[in-house]
Amino acid sequence: MFDKAKRISSFLVIRGLLALVFGVLVLALPTLAVVASLIWVFAIFAIVDGTFAVVGSLASHDTFDDWWLLLLAGIFGIMIGVFTFARPGVAALVLVIYIGLRALISGVLEIVFALRLRRHVEGEWLFIVAGILSVLFGLALIVWPVAGLEAVVWLIGVYAIAGGAMQLVLAGQVRDWVRRMQDKKAATP
Repeated sequence: MFDKAKRISSFLVIRGLLALVFGVLVLALPTLAVVASLIWVFAIFAIVDGTFAVVGSLASHDTFDDWWLLLLAGIFGIMIGVFTFARPGVAALVLVIYIGLRALISGVLEIVFALRLRRHVEGEWLFIVAGILSVLFGLALIVWPVAGLEAVVWLIGVYAIAGGAMQLVLAGQVRDWVRRMQDKKAATP
């Protein structure tokens, strides 16, 4: 069980670092370059992030009863990424809505997963906060997709950095839980 929890923590670290890199790239590049390449960058991010979510969920399938929630979030991310690759000529407005849908659905599933994770890990509130941020971000993109491409690009970068940071913190919480459980097990005669 501890090995699987350590693997889950590792997947959270990888997903968090990917999100941080994505967010920094979005904020560092000129807006026009970001808009022009956003379709490809987002597609790659969604597929890679979704793949790590799927692998992480499968690695935890016998540890957590609700592993399938993370599996659904991962599959959805992969589907959106593949669709984005298949339709590279999609208008920026539609891409913003795709990103919003991904954030909204992933956020809802992350909140549900975190609420169920509560039985096993302290600090699950960070994953809940990350899920709430995803839901709010997704709704904002869906409701106001024309609010200004620069603002959307900036929001995407900040969202990715915040989400990545939350996942890194949660990875630390999972590692702390493993350490506490191992210490507790070692102290039991």
